[in-house]
Amino acid sequence: MNKHIIQIVLGLLVISILAVPNAAAEVPVPYPPNPIIVEEEVTDSGYMDMDFARLQINPDYSDIQIKPGNNDEVTVTVTNKENETITAAPFVSVAPYSENLFEESWATITPVSADIAPDAKQEFVIEVNIPQDADIGYYSTSIAFTEDIMPTPYPTPYPDYLNSMHFSVNVWTPPKIQIQTPFIRDRVESGKIYEYEIKLENIADIDIDIDPKINDNNRMYFGGPYGTMSAAFEDDAITIDSPPVVKAGETAIVNVHLEVPDDSKGRYYGAIDMGIDDPSINEWEGQVEMNFEVWIQPTEPYEKSFTAGIEAPITIELNSKQHSYDRWMGTSTNAQNDEVPSFDNTLVNPSGDEVEMSLIKITYGGSVNLGMSDFPPWEMDSEGIYQEVDTSYSEVFTAPGAVGDWTLKVLPMNVDMFSYSITIESSE
Repeated sequence: MNKHIIQIVLGLLVISILAVPNAAAEVPVPYPPNPIIVEEEVTDSGYMDMDFARLQINPDYSDIQIKPGNNDEVTVTVTNKENETITAAPFVSVAPYSENLFEESWATITPVSADIAPDAKQEFVIEVNIPQDADIGYYSTSIAFTEDIMPTPYPTPYPDYLNSMHFSVNVWTPPKIQIQTPFIRDRVESGKIYEYEIKLENIADIDIDIDPKINDNNRMYFGGPYGTMSAAFEDDAITIDSPPVVKAGETAIVNVHLEVPDDSKGRYYGAIDMGIDDPSINEWEGQVEMNFEVWIQPTEPYEKSFTAGIEAPITIELNSKQHSYDRWMGTSTNAQNDEVPSFDNTLVNPSGDEVEMSLIKITYGGSVNLGMSDFPPWEMDSEGIYQEVDTSYSEVFTAPGAVGDWTLKVLPMNVDMFSYSITIESSE
């Protein structure tokens, strides 16, 4: 095996002595003036030849949830992949970059140590006890089973243990206030006014203060082939009317008022920070997301030209499908979303004259989700459990036919999208 010398030259620090009135002193040199040479044995492949115990840890990642004052445990299986016995003595390696610092005293590992023979397995039980006064939040740390660390050519403030597993603990409590409408989604028109409701239920035995405001940190812009586009309208189009407190055991309603400016186009994404005085609610959990699509009702009809090769009756079917905005997600309280779709149709024959069409069939359809996977747990038994995911509406017309070129004109009303079919069929 070849040996190379890895030289790390720190260099010389040039010290300038500044002249200070009535005083002169030498500044001490903080580093030695001579280069420091570090020798490491390197393999032909360029990697350092590391000598460490090789253990297989299963699982190598654990994520548990514990309430303050409670405990939980995780069983970890360690397999010796070496040809000699290895002593595993697990310990907590605190990760300083975690949201919250995990205390070593919170974890008890059994057994304290174990000699593991080649190809043998050893189970360790990690019991975590969270104090009653622990802060709510996420705690990340590592459990190392040996003291082998990843060698580095430079000093590191915290060791990177090789035989370790990542250990994450979510310390939580059920929220005292439950936001029953965590999203507001709607299709809106420019120049119109909309009203929405956000329901907050206080399940605690004390009153809780709230202070809903537009979250200035929640901004989203839209990129595309023509660069970045701004939102459809500004935050000042939205006003919030809220009580200052949600009384114990009661439900309060926060009213959201939207006045869509004239000539608005595109989408608006934003959020309302509910300002709930409840430490069990994380910042992102105390928000109501808003998603508005500014929709424009067309005034000119869609035109479709077609050719009839035979003189036979013409059947035209128009279908529309709308995706519903879930009720618990904060749909509008006005009747705009309840307007029935319809079609204003005109059929022009080869002579350029409008042909009278007969409406022979109307069909309403839809699909309903019981919402068990979408509703929050406290809404499971509510009367609003049924979610109408989408609705459909279709009309079928007939008209006398003739050979030649025809034109169908369709002006859809209260329709997101529609499809059509034109059938020319002889009865013979």
